[in-house]
Amino acid sequence: RIEMKHFGVKVSIVEHGFFKAEEVNSDIIEKYLFNLWNRLTPEIRDSYGEKYLVEYIKAQRSSVKRLSDYDISNVIKCMEHALIAKYPRTRYRAGWDAKFFWLLLSYAPSFLSDML
Repeated sequence: RIEMKHFGVKVSIVEHGFFKAEEVNSDIIEKYLFNLWNRLTPEIRDSYGEKYLVEYIKAQRSSVKRLSDYDISNVIKCMEHALIAKYPRTRYRAGWDAKFFWLLLSYAPSFLSDML
């Protein structure tokens, strides 16, 4: 966003939280985690232990289920406003978790949050 300002282009950022979609689910994340696990050296895998991986995947499943929102219309509304508003905002936050995580920065001026 800052780099494009030099060229006279105004960029709005849509910061979204977790959304559950048919195409993106826990199976894809778990497959990726197993691929990472299998690429570790045997020494590192042994130091963590197989139980660690199993517990981590259980926690990941639980987090996805609790944090994910099924209504992606909030993201679409933010994008629509950013595209057609006469004065679009610098940042849009879609989803309760995005608003919660970025709450402190939302009160800061854009230049300050850009620096951070």
